[in-house]
Amino acid sequence: MSQLPASVPDLRERYRSLSPARRRNGWLVLAGLVVLVLLLSRCNGNSDALVTHEPRPVRLYQVGETDLAPVRHFVGRIDAVNTVDLSFQVGGRIINMPVQQGTFVPKGTLIAALDPADYQLAVREAELQLEQASRDLERTRTLLERGTLSQANFDQAETAHNLRKVALDTARRNLAYTRIVAPFDALVTRRMVDPFTNVPAGAQIVRVQNVEEFRVHINVPENLMAALDDPSLLVAEAIFSNEPELPLPIEYREHETEPDAVAQTYRVSFGLPRQEDRTILPGMTVTVRVRSTGNTSDAINEVPQSALDSDASGAFRVWVYLADASVVKAHPVKVLGVTEEGKALVAGLKGNEQLVSAGVQLLHDDMPVTPFDGF
Repeated sequence: MSQLPASVPDLRERYRSLSPARRRNGWLVLAGLVVLVLLLSRCNGNSDALVTHEPRPVRLYQVGETDLAPVRHFVGRIDAVNTVDLSFQVGGRIINMPVQQGTFVPKGTLIAALDPADYQLAVREAELQLEQASRDLERTRTLLERGTLSQANFDQAETAHNLRKVALDTARRNLAYTRIVAPFDALVTRRMVDPFTNVPAGAQIVRVQNVEEFRVHINVPENLMAALDDPSLLVAEAIFSNEPELPLPIEYREHETEPDAVAQTYRVSFGLPRQEDRTILPGMTVTVRVRSTGNTSDAINEVPQSALDSDASGAFRVWVYLADASVVKAHPVKVLGVTEEGKALVAGLKGNEQLVSAGVQLLHDDMPVTPFDGF
């Protein structure tokens, strides 16, 4: 056996004595050994991938079919059917204004009245002028029949008589305009002038709101507007914070087809009958609970929100456990809302599935799993 070199300089001297061809061959052999070592180490590192994974334990939730309709809650606002500023169509001095602000008045109730004296005199004057014109017309008719009066003169007398009739109608109408009565069951919200004030024609006197029934307005996002295709299937209730246990039924009235420029929501209006035993005023806020009674093609089920997952496109899905193969499969669903208990209302399930209710982000199709009941 040859003796090993004593030091590094001896090894360097022996390397320099080799021919260029032998040096190159030596480097090639060394490179091949390095590649072989790397390949062997990589194969050893992937050896675990060839080993079958143990099934992942998962917690399951048994779906049960329910006849619940999707329920949604909105913040609503009470409003009057309309708001009107009442005014006189003639001028004069207000002598009577019996209504008080904040009071309800039935239709036909006197709101305000002007001093009618001048208008009563105008009516009497028009009556007398009409009586005179009637007598003149009779005389001219007699003369026309005798042939002593031309047809043109008779026509002038008849026209004067008709003008007096119009003047009397105008005077009587102006006399009626001296009184303002409630055009509907109204809430008096504001008096704009005081009694005994001289006001011109058209001046705003009293502001009233139509409260034959109230309007409840809510703002609905665009993805829920399809429910208004058949408003008769909607069941809505108004819930007041001071009496949450006594919801009041409300009925659909109308909806806007132009969205809000900022929120991109549509206003939907419901009718609320006026309640004699409850204080309800325009401007109040209320919670509106809406559900649909229409038949849906899919069953509606309650599932934990933790069971919901989404695919790459953002669509909702759940993971269904297949007991025969002990694997999971992704199943698309449509989320309709959330119950008061915090569960998700979904459509698209048969109602007898077992769903994975935790750790759904770690699953993939045909992944082996085993039910986990607890420690």
